Amino acid sequence: MRAERLPTEPLAAALLAAFSALVVVLLGPPAIDAPAHLYRTELFREGIHLWDNLWYAGQYPLASYSFLYYLPAALVGNVPLVVAAVVVSAALFASLLLHEWGEIGRWPARAYGILAGGPLLTGTYSYALGLACLLGTLRALQLGRPRLAVVLAVLTFGFSPLAFVFLCLALGAIACSRRRLGPKLVALALLAIVGFELLALSLFPADATYPFHVWPLLGVLTTSVLGVAIAFRARNGGALLALFLLWGVVCLVAFFLPTPLGSNLTRLRFFVFPLGLLTVLLTGFRPRLLASTGLALGLVYTLVPYLSVLPQRSAAAHAEEAFWRPAIELVRERSTPGFRVEVVPTFDHWEAYWLPRAGIPLARGWYRQLDVAHNAALYRPALDGGTYRDWLRRNGVRLVLLPATRLDALGAGTEERLLRSGRSGLVRVASTPAWTAWELPHATPILTGPASARLTAFEHERIRGHVGAAGDYLLRVRWTPYWRASGAASCVERAPGGLTMLRASRRGDFALASGLRGSTC
Repeated sequence: MRAERLPTEPLAAALLAAFSALVVVLLGPPAIDAPAHLYRTELFREGIHLWDNLWYAGQYPLASYSFLYYLPAALVGNVPLVVAAVVVSAALFASLLLHEWGEIGRWPARAYGILAGGPLLTGTYSYALGLACLLGTLRALQLGRPRLAVVLAVLTFGFSPLAFVFLCLALGAIACSRRRLGPKLVALALLAIVGFELLALSLFPADATYPFHVWPLLGVLTTSVLGVAIAFRARNGGALLALFLLWGVVCLVAFFLPTPLGSNLTRLRFFVFPLGLLTVLLTGFRPRLLASTGLALGLVYTLVPYLSVLPQRSAAAHAEEAFWRPAIELVRERSTPGFRVEVVPTFDHWEAYWLPRAGIPLARGWYRQLDVAHNAALYRPALDGGTYRDWLRRNGVRLVLLPATRLDALGAGTEERLLRSGRSGLVRVASTPAWTAWELPHATPILTGPASARLTAFEHERIRGHVGAAGDYLLRVRWTPYWRASGAASCVERAPGGLTMLRASRRGDFALASGLRGSTC
């Protein structure tokens, strides 16, 4: 039975997705990536698009993550936007399967609809929109509308570069199975998008990597091998076979070649059970042992990432402003604009939202790619006091805060143990049931140089301060050429370690403001 005789199936899948999303929104905990998305959404609303000083000693908030997502998120809100995306994705996925495989695609489409609320649980918001556009691109090609497919491919990249990689995998799998490329217009558009990404990386570089550990790789390779073995026996399963094979190959390459994507490439596992069910149905559930094993493992592999985060969440109260307000007040009492604050990362990372929202610059934030690249010392199995103090001075940190809540599984344990051991070399300055604060003696400020120097304001896209004489001053902010200098500052240039050198022509006040026309030396 072809798709034309199953007009209600996309609607059924969409309704299942809407129900799944509603359950997650009403009963689930706050999404693990929600703080990052809320923060970037507020930046966009405030007109801060190019640069942000308050995370990671400076970073590109949009260019480093998603070019397009935060515009609609700022207009309608993150959760309503993602709910719409998962509902549309379910309808598109059902339409794709029913058009290509007929009635066999009915139950795989419904399975996808039931699972569709997953991004609302994990907080992969921009990826959810990219996924909807990815499926829309494939559907447009299926209907013979290449121009619409090009527009949707551009949107896929704009919302989520990761989703764009998966789109290329899907199109590559289709091309391999049919032994021919699709419309030339689409192929040229994909090349143009890749060229744009390379240009964006050169204009807005980010030293970002994401880890890819052995166990996630083994999960992908096992799934890939089983998928290929089952799809090899499936009628009209060439595209599925090629997709499982290409996914395994790409993940294997990414394991050995560090990239900003890293183990995020395993997110295609969201499709493993629906596509595995489709593949098994196409084989007639034969051979039975292989089909049963592959299907069972596929279900577990798809569900585990979503179910495993539930028992690890912090208490809901720790996502509220009331929990963070005492820490904010403490920082305002004991620090100045010339220093950053280090918060030992929590599991849900709400420090990355509430403190910078209050105007407090953090040494870290919530973007694993940057954290791993810039703060590698904190991810090592052991951390000694000297290394830790050097890291704090390099980042212009005076205060370190340790919240009494569940901490991040990565990049937090060694730091917590060092602080509690008393061997960090820091002085404990405050302690409550919810918080402990330490101070670094003789802390190094963000701005230092040949004469007296101080910062009077350290905001998202602006820095103001005073220098006591002409000369070169080290500004512990990540280098970007997009600073406009005024006052005593004549220009800026790249300093060793990827930081910024501020060149002062005289004694007095200075100001830096981000803008595409920078004042480089």
